[in-house]
Order: sequence, then structure tokens, then C-alpha cells
Amino acid sequence: MLYLHPFYQPGASLTLNLQSCNYDDDKATRNVQATVVTALTPFTMSQVLLVDINSPFPDIIPGVNSSFILKVYDPRFLQHRKGSASSKPHPWTLAAETTAARRRSFSEDNHVFVPTWWPDDSDAAGWEEYYHANLTQMFKTELAAYARLRPLQGRCVPHCYAHGTLAFPPHCKRMIVPRALLLSYIPGPSLRSVQASRVSPMLAHGLIGTIRDFGALGVIHDDLRAENVVLYKTKSHIAGAFVLDFGNATVRSDEGDDEWEWIVAENDEPKQVEMILDRLGIDYVL
Repeated sequence: MLYLHPFYQPGASLTLNLQSCNYDDDKATRNVQATVVTALTPFTMSQVLLVDINSPFPDIIPGVNSSFILKVYDPRFLQHRKGSASSKPHPWTLAAETTAARRRSFSEDNHVFVPTWWPDDSDAAGWEEYYHANLTQMFKTELAAYARLRPLQGRCVPHCYAHGTLAFPPHCKRMIVPRALLLSYIPGPSLRSVQASRVSPMLAHGLIGTIRDFGALGVIHDDLRAENVVLYKTKSHIAGAFVLDFGNATVRSDEGDDEWEWIVAENDEPKQVEMILDRLGIDYVL
């Protein structure tokens, strides 16, 4: 398990600079204080936190809710840093982050280029730039996916309420400002952790339809796993399925209708969900 920084510990206070995701012309930034309830570890890519926000911000978040999911895209805590069979460990250092930021400042418009190759193991600053660029792109992709999926928010994907940045406390010196998303909290178990008999064929069939709707709205999830499906429970039964984590998604941009239809058909994500359900022994035939 990666080191959990003190400001991600339960009870820690976080300062966020957030803009509404209501997709209108409102670009005002609000300073929002959040309290960490728990960190949903292990962190793999983004850091996922359950937080409480008690101050009213009706133009951003509903007043009836106080608990939210905060996703922070800070490359310092990537699981990949621990190393693997094909990659040596690449621990975070302020020196390497500083060098990477200095190199970035020399590029045109401080542009973040997403490399498709791994740096040399000896290039610590190169790894910092690699991680920073990938987390920045993941944030942009997830934000764009939620914008495309706005008609489904609150029904089968979380609400995306706000986006912005995490402000570090004065004593924490960093050379980047991590991006963040504020999402609705969906309490419930993952699809993998429930007995197959508790998932009705109608709910499973509806999940396949949800994935089909993703493609029609311009999103390929590209990371469909049972762990990325949360089942919303009432006191008596499982009432719905929510799909999470769009950081690896493919989001339609300038593709024409024929090209996008080909992309959707080539990925065939509804079939992928059927295969997942088959492996779990869940019936989806009505």
C-alpha cells in the first residue's frame, strides 16, 4: 500500500478551488473546504476520497447532500511508482518534480505532452513528467466523458458536480497543482462482491443497455470491470447499477458518424459486459 499523506487521513481538512460542472457559461471559481471521511485505498491512478462538505454551495452541489467523492489526480501517489516485473520503482521526489516543471516551462505555452513511451530508468524527472502528463490527460478525459454522459448522470453514472484543483497547505511544497473532480457518492457494493442471485435479470439487462447508451452519447468506457460497477441498494433490494471511472475512456471529438459507429462496433462494449456477467453467473436474459 502506498504511503497515505497526512492530508488524506480521516479528519484532514482540504481546500479546493472548484468550478461548477453545470455546463453553462459560469466559470467562477469557489473556494470550498472539505473534510476527509476516508480514503478509498489502494490508490491506483487518481486518489479517491469520501469527503464531507458542510458549507452550502447551491450553484455547485445540492444542499441535501453532505458526502461526496473527491477524485484527486496527483501523480505522487500512483501505484505504478512501486514498480513491477517490467518497471523499476520510481519514487516521488520534489527535486525530480521541480526539474520536470522547469523543463515544461521551456515548452511552448507550458504545453503538457503525453508521451507514449517510458523514460529511461535513470531519468527521474522524465518519469515525473510522464506521470504528470498522464494524470492530466486522465482528468481531462474523465471530465469530457461526464459532459457527454450528462443525460445519464444520477441514473447510471454519478453526478459530476464540479472540477478544479486541490490547494496544498503552505508547508507542503509542490511544483504542480493537482486537478480534482467532485462526484456524487454512490454507497453500495461492487458487482463483483455480491452474490449472483441478488442481481435481477432486469437490472443486469439494464446495465448492458447503459453501456450501449454510452456509445450513442460518444463515450467508450475502455475499462469495464466488475469492480467499476457499483450496485445501489435500498433496505430491501438492489435498485440500480452505476458505472464508475472514466479516466481511460475514449470520448468522441471530431469523428464523423460513420467513423464513430465503427469505433463503437469495434469495441463492442455491450458484449464485454455480457461476458463479465456470464463469468459472474448473472442472468441478463429477459
